[in-house]
Amino acid sequence: MPDWSYHTFFKPALFKLTPRKARSLTLQTMNRLVTLPFGHHIIEFFGHMAPSKAISAHICGVETASPIGVSGQVDPKLEGTRALSKLGFGYLEVGPISLEPATKQEIVLHKKGEEIGYSHLHENLGVENTIDALSRSAPDIPVLIKISDESTGKIVTLIKKLEPFADWFVVDSTIDLPAIREATSTPIFVGVSDQKQLDEVEIEDFDGIYLPEGVHNRIGQFELETKIEMIKTVQPSGKPIIASGGVHQPSDALDLIDAGADLVNIHSGFIFYGPGLPKRINEAIAYRYQESPLNQKGWFASFLMGFGVLLAGFIASFVGLTDVLLAPDERFLGMSKEEIQEFSEHLFKFMSHDRISLAGVMISAGFLYMMLAYFGIRVGQHWARKVFYIAATLGFLNFFYFIGFGYLDPIHLLYNALILPFFIYGFIQTRNMPHGSHGQNLHNSRAWRKSQFGQTMFIILGGAFLTAGMVISFIGVTDVFVKEDLGFLQLEPNEIHEHNHQFISLIAHDRAGFGGALISAGILIMLIAMWGFREGEKWIWWTLTVGGIPGFAAGIGIHYHIGYVDQYHLAPAYFAILLYLLGVIYSYSYLMTAKRSPE
Repeated sequence: MPDWSYHTFFKPALFKLTPRKARSLTLQTMNRLVTLPFGHHIIEFFGHMAPSKAISAHICGVETASPIGVSGQVDPKLEGTRALSKLGFGYLEVGPISLEPATKQEIVLHKKGEEIGYSHLHENLGVENTIDALSRSAPDIPVLIKISDESTGKIVTLIKKLEPFADWFVVDSTIDLPAIREATSTPIFVGVSDQKQLDEVEIEDFDGIYLPEGVHNRIGQFELETKIEMIKTVQPSGKPIIASGGVHQPSDALDLIDAGADLVNIHSGFIFYGPGLPKRINEAIAYRYQESPLNQKGWFASFLMGFGVLLAGFIASFVGLTDVLLAPDERFLGMSKEEIQEFSEHLFKFMSHDRISLAGVMISAGFLYMMLAYFGIRVGQHWARKVFYIAATLGFLNFFYFIGFGYLDPIHLLYNALILPFFIYGFIQTRNMPHGSHGQNLHNSRAWRKSQFGQTMFIILGGAFLTAGMVISFIGVTDVFVKEDLGFLQLEPNEIHEHNHQFISLIAHDRAGFGGALISAGILIMLIAMWGFREGEKWIWWTLTVGGIPGFAAGIGIHYHIGYVDQYHLAPAYFAILLYLLGVIYSYSYLMTAKRSPE
C-alpha cells in the first residue's frame, strides 16, 4: 500500500517476522483484498497508483502503462499476482519457471545494507502449478516469463505450455536460440551478463536483452553503476533492454532509463522502501513530460464554489457572534432572540456555539476548495479534482438532513441553490481531465522519511474529523444533545421541548449541519494528504497549515468565549490540534523543498 502506511505501520511489524512469512502474509492479504467486491478500488483509493498515460511504453508490440515492473523474486509462489498489478507496475515478471517445482530458497534480509540474500534464484511452483495460479489469478498487465536453465527440448515444452500467459519470454544465452525462436511467435529476450555472452548469439535470434539482477549463490544485487555500464555495453545491439534489480529510489530507475534501459524491474527496493516505490518512479518519469501549467476549463467555477463556501462561513460567523438567529429561525420558533435569552441565556449561547463552530469549519473547507481549484484543478491535477468533487458532493448531500430533524432552512436552501450551478459547471467541464500525476521526488532523503509521519498525522486528522462528523450528524438527527451539553445548558431536553416544541428541531439543524460540514472537511484534509503529498509542493503545506486555523480557532475559541469549558468535551479538539501540529512540522521540509526543473 502507500508509503505513509507502509513505513509508519506495516514495515516495522513485517520486519519482525521471517522474510518468507512476511512475504506470504503481505501478498496473500493484498490478493484477498483485490478479490473482494470493489477491492481493487480500495487499493486505488488509498494509493492512487495509476500511472500517467505520458509514460506508457511499447516493447516488441506490447504496450505497458509504465516502464517499471516487479521482479519475479518478489512473488515466486504467485501469491499476489493480481494485487501487484494494481500498484502502478507496467508489467509483472514471473519465474524463472521449470518443469518441476524448485526447492524453497533460504532468504536472508540484510537490513543495514538493504540487501536480500538467497541460497538460489530458482524457486518456483513448476510449470503446471504456475499455469494453474495464472489461470486463477491472472494479472491485468503484461507478463514477462523467465524460463529456467534447462535443455532446449524442455525449454520448448515450457514455452508452448506458458505461451497463452506470456507477453515476453526470457531465456538464457547458452541455449539453442534458433530452435527456441522457431517454437514461438512471442518475443524472446535473452539473458546476458556481459558483452561476451551477447557476442555468442546472433542478433536475429532474439528480440531483446535481459540483464539479470544477481548471480547464483551471491548475496545482494549487482551494483547500480555496474548495471549502467552493462546497459551501455549491450546497447549497440539496437534491441530493447530490460534491466533488473539495483533500484531503491526513483533516481536509480531514471539512471537506468537514461543509460538505455527500456524496462526496469525493481526487487529489493520494493521490500525496503515499500509498494509506493513504483508510484514514485512513475511520477518522477512523468515529471519529465509535464507540460506548461494549463488553464483547465471549469477550474474558475470550482474556485467560485469554494469562495461561496468561504464567504458563507464568514457571514455565518458574523451572525453567530451577533444576532445568532436569523429572521427565518425566529419565524420557525415563533420567538425572538430576546425571548430565548429570557428563557435561558445558556441556551442562546449554546446556539451561538453551534453556529460559530459550523462557520469555522466552512471557512476552512472553503479555503481548501479554493486552493484545490487554483493549484490543482487549474493545472490538470486529476487527484485534486477527485478530492474536490468527492468532498463537495458529500457537502451538498448533508442538506437532506432536514428529513431527520424536520426544519427546512430557507437560508440553507438559498445558499445551496447559489453555489450548486458552479459545482455542476465545474464538474462537467473537468470530467475528461486525464488521469495520472507527476512528482519530483528522486531520493529516499531524510525529509522524505520524516514526511511519512507528517502525512500520516494529517490523514489520521482527516479521518478523525470524518468520524466526528458522522457521529455529530447522527446525534443531530437523533438525541441532539450529549451529556456535557446538558450540563452546560442546565436544562433537560423535555424542559426545552415544553417551552417551545420547535427548539429541538432548530438545534438539531445546527448540530447536523455542523456534522455534515465536518464530514466534508475531514474528506478534504484526508484525501489532500493521502493523494497530494509530493516533494516541493509548497501549496499543499500552505493549504493544510492555513486551512486548519479557522476551524480550530472557531471551534475551541467559542467554547472559551461562552464559558463552555468542559475539558473532557474539548479533549478530542486538543488531540486534533496535536495531530495538526505534528503534521505541519514533520511535512515542512519535504513539501517546502525548492522545485527542480524537469530534466
